[in-house]
Amino acid sequence: MALDTTCDFPFEVREYVREDYPHLMRMYDLFTPKGRFQGMPPCDDEKCHVWLQRLTEEGKNFLAWRSGAVIGHAVLLPDVDRCDAEFLIFVVRADRCTGVGSELTRRALAWAEDQGIPAVWLTVETYNFTAIHLYRKFGFIFPEPFDHTQERFMIRKREEASNP
Repeated sequence: MALDTTCDFPFEVREYVREDYPHLMRMYDLFTPKGRFQGMPPCDDEKCHVWLQRLTEEGKNFLAWRSGAVIGHAVLLPDVDRCDAEFLIFVVRADRCTGVGSELTRRALAWAEDQGIPAVWLTVETYNFTAIHLYRKFGFIFPEPFDHTQERFMIRKREEASNP
């Protein structure tokens, strides 16, 4: 558990536990915009519940909290066969650009390092410059040249990564 007091609105980041599920679901009930990128988070309540259950059961999840409410969620989905993990992160609109995404990313990547996961990857909307800036700050790179697609692949390999 870590308390971030570097911004004007302190928040806490900690690992997800099963009892957090209703709070996490509440974040996604209120989340906007839904389904905008790769259909995540799903717009339909039942599909969102199924999607979230999969993430919490199969991944390593981290939650950012403020005043008893979840304001951010990061998850790593390890793939043992491929020796990597997919990274997903969602922060409520009002708490973006406040350090919440950075702290969630830092915690998730530290866990990946501790587990010896050699690569973490994600996809990002081509013109989501705020997210791209965050990912680059943590050592993610675009391994392929720009091709004007709607989304791009980024990867962070342990030997290339820096830890801000």
